[in-house]
Amino acid sequence: MMTGVLRAFMLDVRRITSQGVFSILVLLIGFPAAIILLGSISGGVSYMPGAAIGGVSAMLALLPLNAFTFEQQGQNNWMNGVIPVRRIHQVIGRYLVVSACMLALALEVAVCVGAGMLFESGTIQFSGLIISVLAAVVMYALLESVLLPLCYRFTYQKALLTMMLICIGLGAAIAAVFALLAKLAPAAIDALISWAVSLTETMSGAGMIWLALGGVVLAAVAAAVSLAVSLHIYLAKEF
Repeated sequence: MMTGVLRAFMLDVRRITSQGVFSILVLLIGFPAAIILLGSISGGVSYMPGAAIGGVSAMLALLPLNAFTFEQQGQNNWMNGVIPVRRIHQVIGRYLVVSACMLALALEVAVCVGAGMLFESGTIQFSGLIISVLAAVVMYALLESVLLPLCYRFTYQKALLTMMLICIGLGAAIAAVFALLAKLAPAAIDALISWAVSLTETMSGAGMIWLALGGVVLAAVAAAVSLAVSLHIYLAKEF
């Protein structure tokens, strides 16, 4: 099984890097380095980690999806039906690519946040660093857990459009609920906001880490469900 998964993983890596590795390295290494250097020179350490992490996160979120784009160009997806790798291994291999991107994101966040702390205070607060890394990894895992089944079900463009519509719908629903509550029970909204602010202020570093670990568990469950859905969709396809 591991041989098949490794073959599928390496095939997806070749697909993703088919347009050249240099541009990927520039975005993964050059862009954060430039932001860190700019922040250290200009003294804008407050925005430096967020700007670097935001750019790298967006790039890593789309990077695994390039394999789907490669398959759809020139109807190359028919190759998946003839290569000596079982379909289940192909799906697991693609999720392994996502895991590799997740590890790269964790490293990028650790470097950027740690550099920001050093430039700002001269010391690294490891509890804050761990929370930042875990939060970034959880958000990335949840996003990819939704995107990958959509890409297996639809084309790459339709998957991104569906994801955008889902985000807009969720945002609109949350905004509508808060607007309704603010109109019908404004005191309840104020109490909820005050409680959330006070909880954040009083929660210790250890408590935040436990909260972040709870997010990791949620992301792991979401990834497992996502893998099961992707397998169900892909195994039913005909090439």
